[in-house]
Amino acid sequence: MERQSLQRGFSLIEMMIVCAIIGIVVGLALASFAQRDEAARLAEDVAARIRARRAAAIRLNALTQPTLLENYRQPPVAIDFTNVSTTNALVTEGATHTTFNTPTSAGGTGSWNNVYQASTLTLPAGWRVATSATHLSPIPVISLGTPTVVFNFSGDGRLDSSSLPTAPPNINPNQESPFPAIYLTNGRAARAVAVHPSGLTEIWAYDESAGTWRGFGKRTAVSP
Repeated sequence: MERQSLQRGFSLIEMMIVCAIIGIVVGLALASFAQRDEAARLAEDVAARIRARRAAAIRLNALTQPTLLENYRQPPVAIDFTNVSTTNALVTEGATHTTFNTPTSAGGTGSWNNVYQASTLTLPAGWRVATSATHLSPIPVISLGTPTVVFNFSGDGRLDSSSLPTAPPNINPNQESPFPAIYLTNGRAARAVAVHPSGLTEIWAYDESAGTWRGFGKRTAVSP
């Protein structure tokens, strides 16, 4: 006697439900990847603008070097992320460029006539520059990263003392000191651009699944 097996296929409704679920999962995955790409591009844009301002400070120092012969002090060159007009490129050469006003008396501090070009920083929809730990909440700050929005560079490309967090002197080479960082967030994801005293930048990403910040080489900052 030949046994026949009955096989029932998926109904049209079941197939539609499965396709709908797959579509939702794919859509969420694509949205997550798009958000990560958007965050990465924004952080790199901010870091590039900070690096460009550091380079401008070094260049301007070379161009105004003769003023040192009169004992004038060159003021730092700044970028202020709460003043969007200062985030575009600083012109250091050419017919119309940034110039230095010498002080009225020897030993005084001069000032800059800043000339900008190109485009200012544009934040994607929903993103903001966090001006404080409260403004970044519910995302925590990096344990050693002080929220900062203004970075001042001296003529040698280092951060001016006014941009550095107040902290006890540290002579331990194995212990990291607090550093200023600009935080970018949309309330869920976050990126930070840290600027170390030497003027070099480091991009940090907030790991939402682990609830921690990770910098270069996936390192984490540990408070002393």
